[in-house]
Amino acid sequence: MVPIKGIYLALLVLVASSSFHSNQVKGDKYEEDDDDYYDSRERVLETSYHGLIKENETFVEITPLIKVDETKICGFHIIKKNKEIPFQIELVNELGILKAKKSLNCEKRKNYKFDITAVFCDGSHSKSASVHISVIDINEYSPTFLQPSYVTEVDEGRLYQEIIRVEATDKDCTPLFGDVCKYEILTSDQPFTIDNEGSIRNTEPLSHKASHNHILSVVAYDCAMKQSAPVMVNIRVRRVCEAHVMGVAERIDYIANSMESVSLFPKIHLELCDMQCKGEDMVIQSSVSLKTKHISFGCDRDASQCLKKLSDDEQIESGMVDLLQKNTEWTKDLTYDEGTESIFHFDGSSGAIIPKNVLKSQDFAAHQFSIMTMFRHHSIATNDKHTKEHIICSADDHKMNRHHMALFVRNCRLILLLRKNFNDGDLNIFSPAEWRWKVPQVCDNEWHHYTINVDLPKIDLYIDGIKFESNVEDRHSNPEVIDDWPLHAAHGINTTLAIGACYQGSENRLKHGFSGDISEIKLSLRKILTPKQIRCGTDCAEKLLPPPDHFLEPEQQIQSNTQMNKIIIEGSNKSNIEQLLQQIQYINSKDNPTIGRRNIQVMTTVSCPNKKAIRLPTIDTYIMVTSSNISSPPATASSTLFNKILVDKPLTVDQKPQIAITGNSNHLVSYPDIKDGVKILAQINISIYTGKEIRPALQKLDSCNVIVFPSLNPDHEEITIDDKDGTDESLFKFDIKTKISKDGVEMIGYDTIENYQHILKSLVYINKKPAYYLNRVFKLTCSQVDDHFRSAEYTLTLTVLHPKQQPTSAATSSNVVMAVPSVIPTSAADGQVHSSAAVAADSHETNQYAHAMLHSHDIQESQSKVHNLAHDKAQLASSHSTMLIVVICASFVLLICGVGIARLRNNGSGSGASQSQNVDKHQPCPKVAPEQQLDWDDSALTITINPMQNDNLSDESSESENSDSEDEEVINGRYKNVSQLEWDNSTI
Repeated sequence: MVPIKGIYLALLVLVASSSFHSNQVKGDKYEEDDDDYYDSRERVLETSYHGLIKENETFVEITPLIKVDETKICGFHIIKKNKEIPFQIELVNELGILKAKKSLNCEKRKNYKFDITAVFCDGSHSKSASVHISVIDINEYSPTFLQPSYVTEVDEGRLYQEIIRVEATDKDCTPLFGDVCKYEILTSDQPFTIDNEGSIRNTEPLSHKASHNHILSVVAYDCAMKQSAPVMVNIRVRRVCEAHVMGVAERIDYIANSMESVSLFPKIHLELCDMQCKGEDMVIQSSVSLKTKHISFGCDRDASQCLKKLSDDEQIESGMVDLLQKNTEWTKDLTYDEGTESIFHFDGSSGAIIPKNVLKSQDFAAHQFSIMTMFRHHSIATNDKHTKEHIICSADDHKMNRHHMALFVRNCRLILLLRKNFNDGDLNIFSPAEWRWKVPQVCDNEWHHYTINVDLPKIDLYIDGIKFESNVEDRHSNPEVIDDWPLHAAHGINTTLAIGACYQGSENRLKHGFSGDISEIKLSLRKILTPKQIRCGTDCAEKLLPPPDHFLEPEQQIQSNTQMNKIIIEGSNKSNIEQLLQQIQYINSKDNPTIGRRNIQVMTTVSCPNKKAIRLPTIDTYIMVTSSNISSPPATASSTLFNKILVDKPLTVDQKPQIAITGNSNHLVSYPDIKDGVKILAQINISIYTGKEIRPALQKLDSCNVIVFPSLNPDHEEITIDDKDGTDESLFKFDIKTKISKDGVEMIGYDTIENYQHILKSLVYINKKPAYYLNRVFKLTCSQVDDHFRSAEYTLTLTVLHPKQQPTSAATSSNVVMAVPSVIPTSAADGQVHSSAAVAADSHETNQYAHAMLHSHDIQESQSKVHNLAHDKAQLASSHSTMLIVVICASFVLLICGVGIARLRNNGSGSGASQSQNVDKHQPCPKVAPEQQLDWDDSALTITINPMQNDNLSDESSESENSDSEDEEVINGRYKNVSQLEWDNSTI
C-alpha cells in the first residue's frame, strides 16, 4: 500500500511539474507575441511625409505613400495643435489620401506642417508622423505697374543714359511667376529703348522741332512671359537754345589766278541765347584759322612774285646764284617732281657737283655771304648720332678731304662749318669754325625755309623768315660755337662745291648725303640778305585779310600772326563782332596756285570778366581753289539742282533715279589683319539707274553715311582713311567733306560716284583688342538732290575669327561621362555608361569650343541607398543587436561593390582616352591656375556635363581666354607661348 501511494504521489508531482513547465513556456510565448504586436503597431507609419498641392487643386501628392493594412488600421487622425489645418485624410484601399478642404493660396501661406496618427481598429492610435506640405504656385496674376502712367521731360539734342525708369510687380509667390523679368516698348518707330530693369533711354538726340513729345506704350513680363496691361509713358521734349555760330557756308570757292579776294563769312551770325553778364560787359572772342599744311610747302609760296614788289634798292643783285635748278646738266640725274614746284628728292646717296662755269672756287671765309635753302628733312631713327647729311659742301677737289664750308644736319642740329685758310691768320690761333643750332624744325619732317647770313664774326639764322634768337632758359648756349685752327696750306689743291652731299677728294666720290627733299639752294656772294628780302621769299602767297580799321569800335581789337593765316577778333558788342567777321577775306597771289582744298576753322568763346569762358561748337568749312578754266559747281549746287529737277522740270516715274549699293555682306578677319587695319568697304559698288536714260546731273551724290553698330571704343578702335592708291593730296581735290567719329563716317558734298567710292574704299577699320568682340556691323546709305533720293541700307557684318584651341581627346572621352546611380543593376549601368559616353563624344566631335578648358578633377558624391530588410528579419537575427551587425556588414559589402564598379568604369574610359590621345599627343596644355597644379589621384573621379550648357561654356571660355591673351601670337589655332607645354596624360 505504501509503495503504491508513493508511486502515485511521485506521478502527481511529475505531472504538476510538467504542467507548470508547459504553462511557463506558453506564457513566455504569449508574452513574446504581445511584444511583437505592440512593435508592429508603433511602426505603421513612416517618420515623416512630404506633400505637394497646387493652388487650384485639393488633392495632395504625398511622398512616400501612406500605406497601411486595413485589417489592423481603420482610419487616420490629424493632430491639430494651435492653428486650423485645412486638410483631411481618408483611408481608401489601404492608402491614406490627403485632401484640402478648400483651395489654398500660395500668396497667403506656402507651407503647412502637422502630425497624423493611424487609428487601429480597436480604437488605439499609433505613433505620430510629421507631414510637410508645400503649396505650388500657379501663374494666376499678371504684372502690374506701380503707377497708372509716367510723365517726364528731357532736353533736346542730348543722349541720356536713363530718361525714366518704370517698375512693375507681380503678386505670385514664386520667382518664376512673381518676378518681373522683361520690359518692352510696344510703340514702333520711336528712338527709345528699354532694358530688363525698366530703364528707358533715347537712341538718338531728340528734336523739339520734329516732335514736342513722344508717347510710348510699355508692357512688363514675368519670368514665365505673362504680359501685363500696357502703361503710357509720355516723354516731353524741351527746346534748348544752344549757343553756336550760324550762317557759315560748307564750302567757299576760289578761282585760281583771279588775284581777287573773296569774303569767307558774308552771312555769319552768333546765336548766344540771351547770355548776359551781371552788371558787366560780355567778352566775345572769335578766331579764324587757315589750315594749309597739306599744300606744297605748307602754303603757296612765290618768291619770284615777291621780288617784283621790292624797290630797286631792295632788289637782290646778280650775285644770287641758284644751285638747284631743273633741266640743268648737273641736276639731270637727280629725282624731282614733274610739277611746277622745284622739289628734288635725296636718298642719302645722291648729290650733284656744281660746275666751275656756274660758280668758281670761293674762299667763303674771306667775304660775307648768305645761304638760302628750303628743305624737309626725313628724320630716321638711328643709333649713329655722328652721321652728317649735307645740304651744301665745299671741299678739296683731290688728294685730301678737308671741308672748307658746309651746311649739314647731324643729330637733329643744323650745323654751319666755315674754316679759315692759312693766309687769314696765325695758324696757332683758334677761331670759330663751327656753329651748331639745336632747333626742332630740322627733324619735324615739315617744310621750312632757312637763311644764314655770314658776316664774320657775326652769323645769323632765319627760320621761315623769323630771326632765331637763343632762349635765355637754355642751359647750354644755342648755337654752340666750336673753335678750330685755320686750314694749312696745300699747293695745287682747289675746292669742289657739291649739293645734297660732300665731295671726298681722296676717294673721288660723293659722301655724307642728305636724306629728304630740297626745293632750293641759293647763294648770295659778297653780300648778305636783308630781313625784308628774307621775309619776301618765305611769306605765303595765300593769306587771310583782316577787316579794315574803320569797322573797329573803341573796345574792339584785331590780332593776326606774321604768317597771316590766323585772325583773332575780340570785343563786347555782338553785332560789331559779327560785322568784323563778315569782312574777313581770303586771297592767293601766286601765279599758279596749288589746286585743292584749304580748311577753315572758326572758334568762338564767350565769357564774363574773371569767369570761365564758354566755348561754342567749332565750325569747320573749307576753301576750294579751282582752276580758272574749269567751272566748279557753286556751294548751293545741290539746292540749285533740286529746283531744276523737282520744281522747274519735275521727273516722271521712269526718270526718278534709283541708288543701288552692292557688295559682300560678310567679311571674316583674323587677329593680325584687324590689328593692322581692314578696308571694310573695299568691295562695294555704287550705281544709279532709272527706267529711261538718266540725266547727267543725277549721276552725282550729295552725301554718304557709314554707321557703326555698336559705337567704336576710342581706346582701341578707330576708322582712318588710307589713300595709298593715290596721293596724299588727292582727297583734298574732292568736293567731299568727311567727318569721322565713334559712330561712323559722314561724307557731304556734291561730287561724282567715283570720288565717293574712292573715299569709301579707303576707309580702314583698326581694332587693337579684337578679343573683346565677335563682330561689327557697318551700315551704308547714300543720297542725292538734298536727300530727296536715298539708297537702300547696305549692311556689312565684320566678323572676328577667334583662335580655336582644340580640346584633347582624353578630355573628351574621360571627362564627359554621364553619372549612373549605383542602385541600377550592373549590366544596365554599364550599358548606360557606354551609350552616354558615346553621345558625349559625338557632341564634342560636332561642337568645337574656342579655348574650352575642361578639368578632369571632380568629386564623386556618395549616394544613399535604402534597403528593405523586413522580409529577412526572421532568418538574420533574433535580437536588435544581431540585426544591427548584419545591416552594417551588408552596407560594407555593397559599398565595396560600388567602388569596384566605379573603378572599372573609369579604367574603361581612361583606356579610351589613352587610345584617343595616341592620335595627337601634342595638343596645347590648357591654362591651369597655380592652386590647381597639385598632383593627386583622380582615377575614380567623374564629371557630369549638361549638354544643354554647351553654348554657354563655349562663349564664357572663349571670352575669358581671349581677354587674357589677346596679344599672344596664334599659330595654326594654337597659342605660341603655351604650345610648348606638353604632358603625357594617358594615365589620367
